[in-house]
Amino acid sequence: MPRRAALLLLLVAALLAPAGAASNAPFYYLNPKEIDLTQLLPPPPPATSAEARSDEQQVAAAVAARSPTQLYEAQEDSKRDVFFFAPSVGTNFTASRLPVTARFFARVESDVEKLIRRAKAYWNRPRPNGAPEHHGSYPSGHAAFAASAAILLAELMPAKREAIFNQARLFAENRILLGLHYPSDVASGWTAGTLAVFVMMHDRAFRHDFAAVRNELARANL
Repeated sequence: MPRRAALLLLLVAALLAPAGAASNAPFYYLNPKEIDLTQLLPPPPPATSAEARSDEQQVAAAVAARSPTQLYEAQEDSKRDVFFFAPSVGTNFTASRLPVTARFFARVESDVEKLIRRAKAYWNRPRPNGAPEHHGSYPSGHAAFAASAAILLAELMPAKREAIFNQARLFAENRILLGLHYPSDVASGWTAGTLAVFVMMHDRAFRHDFAAVRNELARANL
């Protein structure tokens, strides 16, 4: 096959690749050799342990006690997108108004997600009964996102720190209410997101982009 035709086919394949293929993209701010969650996090509780039984009981209790309104709100607010924090930050906190911020946090989320998927694959903990088994349960990627985004937003807007973290905690805990994660998944996911941000903060590209985000938010009076 002529080289030009082969290159064209590769380009078309890349454009048509499913969204999951993005997980093969390189890390932006993290060097995965510098942070190994399988060494930094405790393993999930053994299936027959008292902690595992407590996990199961807490999920069952949360699912049984939730109201239709709570279920609806938790489902609606489950997308991992930094602009989910607009209620805590301000109505001007939108992707269309803040393209630099949008690009930066998309990169952070991508790095955190890839890091979490490696840990999920390593432990391969089954999800709570009735939850879809897309990926392992431990640690929670949503909790990791909530922690990483909250830490960075609070650093950028310290006056709104309390509201940001309150919203982040609710976002993470909703994974239990939805019956998708155990409490230990959420706790370790939060730790993982914190560790990821700590490592990112030492990266030169991260610091450059973080400064650009700070400037953009200042111009937007946020």
